[in-house]
Amino acid sequence: MASFRLYVWGSNLKAVRTRALSHTGQSHLATLGVRLPQLRPHDSSPVSFSRLRSLHQQAHLGDWYRNLSSRRILLISGGIGLTAIATGLRIHSHAQCRSQSVGQELDQDASSPSIRPTVTLYQYQTCPFCCKTRAFLDYYGIGYKTVEVNPLFKKEIKFSKYRKVPFVLADGVQVNDSSLVVSILRTCTITGRGVAEVLAFYPEMSYTDAKGKSQTERANKYFIMFGEAGETEGTASIGESREERQWREWVDTRMVHALSPNIYRTVQESLQAFNYLSSAGNFNTLERFLAKYVGAMTMYFLAKSLKKKYNLKPDVRQSLYDYCNQWTRAIGKDRKFMGGNQPNLADLAVYGVLSAIEGLDTFRDMLEHTQIGPWYQAVQQGVTQHHGAISTS
Repeated sequence: MASFRLYVWGSNLKAVRTRALSHTGQSHLATLGVRLPQLRPHDSSPVSFSRLRSLHQQAHLGDWYRNLSSRRILLISGGIGLTAIATGLRIHSHAQCRSQSVGQELDQDASSPSIRPTVTLYQYQTCPFCCKTRAFLDYYGIGYKTVEVNPLFKKEIKFSKYRKVPFVLADGVQVNDSSLVVSILRTCTITGRGVAEVLAFYPEMSYTDAKGKSQTERANKYFIMFGEAGETEGTASIGESREERQWREWVDTRMVHALSPNIYRTVQESLQAFNYLSSAGNFNTLERFLAKYVGAMTMYFLAKSLKKKYNLKPDVRQSLYDYCNQWTRAIGKDRKFMGGNQPNLADLAVYGVLSAIEGLDTFRDMLEHTQIGPWYQAVQQGVTQHHGAISTS
């Protein structure tokens, strides 16, 4: 009986000892679309195949968005407000990303693989998760095109069962979720492997959440996969990789949730936010008008419930300041970035979501009342000058 290691990570999985897989086990593994690993995370721990199989047998297969059409919003005004909540629309920096061809124009370090996937990013210009994805692509000089999606009707992504943004088409393969996009494309640039091959190491899992709803997500989405011996040279240490991963998840689960209650904190701030949203988004004239006025008022009131949902302080500005201070303390005085001399993926994630509010009162207050400004400007320089395309991380 041959022995194989199956690496799977996720919030519901615990690492156990490697287990030998029989021929039947290998066949079942193939049905999950998981290749026998040639790649591994830097601090890898195997999980038993029996545990993976148990989770897979709980799966509620099928597209959980397939009934979305039956929920079509009937009123444009109400729809824009609801869509803003459901999709997490935020305000993006006034500095536009130079995205279309930078990846092909930049030389790479000799130690970096030459792979540069062809990427199309489906996005809302004002979404912090989309800003985070663009920050990563720009920093590493990965050329990409953007498709701005109408948040109400989403006709630009009618071909996709996945109805959220951002997602990318990379070398013809669709990859959903900003953090997964970053992990997969970074793995591609490190190892020189194709997107389709790398995606197999992030197996799809379906499970029932605490509310009894079926959910689907891919395991390992904060992990960067490395190859065999020799392919990990120049990469971060195990401790550094773990730190990077923890803070990337912190951005998605904590920091980002302080943005909406802050930019919609007052009627004036809400109108300011939607004024930019209406000009940057893919709206027609009527939708733009309703987005600015109806959407702004809707989000002003709903921001109050978001504050309660995410346990923010009565003055939500203080919660944002606390997150910024927590981040700068984690970097410390001896490092320029969390990645050391160069930003790592955690740096790019924090920068990306914060860039979504640049130009607003919230952003100016943040710079005035925290020490995050010098770090932010340093990362911004690296992103706009594509430093990651000419250096190793």
